[in-house]
Amino acid sequence: MSYTYAVPKRKANRLAFRFLGTIFFLISVLQFFTLLWGYSKHPMLTMVFMMVLGVYGLYLIWGSLRKTAFDVTYRFDEEGLTVTHHYGVSKYSFDDIKFVTMVLADEAGIFYILNVRTKKDVYVIPFTMKGKLCETIYEFVNSRIKHEDDSDDTDEKVQEMIEKYNEKKGGFEE
Repeated sequence: MSYTYAVPKRKANRLAFRFLGTIFFLISVLQFFTLLWGYSKHPMLTMVFMMVLGVYGLYLIWGSLRKTAFDVTYRFDEEGLTVTHHYGVSKYSFDDIKFVTMVLADEAGIFYILNVRTKKDVYVIPFTMKGKLCETIYEFVNSRIKHEDDSDDTDEKVQEMIEKYNEKKGGFEE
C-alpha cells in the first residue's frame, strides 16, 4: 500500500522572491557606498539598516532556491518516505523519521497540514480539500515510526511544575 501526493508550486512566486531579494540586496549595496563615501548623516543607523536589508535580501533569494520551493511529490510506502523534488530524490526510511504531526488549520476542515520531521529535513505538506487523505497518510506513517518510550507521564510533569510555581510565587490557577 502506498500513498502519493504532489504539491505544485508556481514559478512566478520563486521569481518574485528572487526579484525582491535582489532589490533589497542592491539597496543594501547602495547604502554601503553612500556610507563609504561619507554621504550618510547617521552612519551607525545606516550600517544597521544596510546589514538587515542585505541579510533579508539574501534570505529571500536563498529561500527561493530550497527544495520545497519547487514542485514536490511525496510518496509514502512500506519502505518509508520518498520525496521527489527539483534537485533529485530523497529517500527516508521510517527509522529516519523522528515524528509526524497533523494540524487542522481551520475549523471548517478545509486546510490540513502534515509536518514530517526527519533527521535532516522538515517537510510541511499542505492538504487543501483533502482532509481524509491527510488523515490516512498520518495514520499510515504514525503507525510505522518509532515512538519514544512514554515512561514518564507528561500530565504528572505539568502538575509538578504547577506545584513548584505555586510554592515560589504563591499563585497560578489551573
